Amino acid sequence: MKSGLITAVHRDIKQKQRYHIDVEGEYAITVHEDILVKYNLFKGTELDEAFCREVLIAEEKHKAYLGALRYLSIRPRTSSQLHSYLVEKGFSTQIAEEICQRCKDHGYIDDEAFAKQWVDERLRLKPRSPYMLRMELTQRGVDRAIVEDAVRGVSRQAELDAARALIEKKARRIEGAPNPDEERKLLSMLMRKGFSHAIIQQMREELRQRSDS
Repeated sequence: MKSGLITAVHRDIKQKQRYHIDVEGEYAITVHEDILVKYNLFKGTELDEAFCREVLIAEEKHKAYLGALRYLSIRPRTSSQLHSYLVEKGFSTQIAEEICQRCKDHGYIDDEAFAKQWVDERLRLKPRSPYMLRMELTQRGVDRAIVEDAVRGVSRQAELDAARALIEKKARRIEGAPNPDEERKLLSMLMRKGFSHAIIQQMREELRQRSDS
């Protein structure tokens, strides 16, 4: 974007909130209407080099912020996910960090709330062991201390209920009581999903009690 006098401002035909700006008779930049108004980018405004740089940076940050809001409107995200998304979209690390902080300040991202909601919904809809919950949250960039705090709230009873739900889902396909091979497969599934040895042992006892009933 070159310095000089703004000679024309044209509204984009398709994107009504964006405006094309000509400087000294030549196209210079396209900005959002918020930036247009904030910096008084109308015909007759004189632009110097420092002002041009400020406008370019402001437009880039505004574009990143709007992109972040669209991304967050789909479903809750962690700050790490938002940061990665913005960098993947071509924004600098510095701008990504600034936008993440802005979203935190406005309450649009909250890793603690995300972690608690993730654990609650997983236990209710897609039963998981605490180990798997830790892994899933860690993969989404949640800080270790926040992960531990969220998973610490999972009671032994909740873990047992999650294991039982998984067993029942698989055992529905089994006619009658599970035979030794079927029992081994069911318990191996719990092991793969990260359930503790104590939980697996209790489920083994419950399966065998069901066999005896």
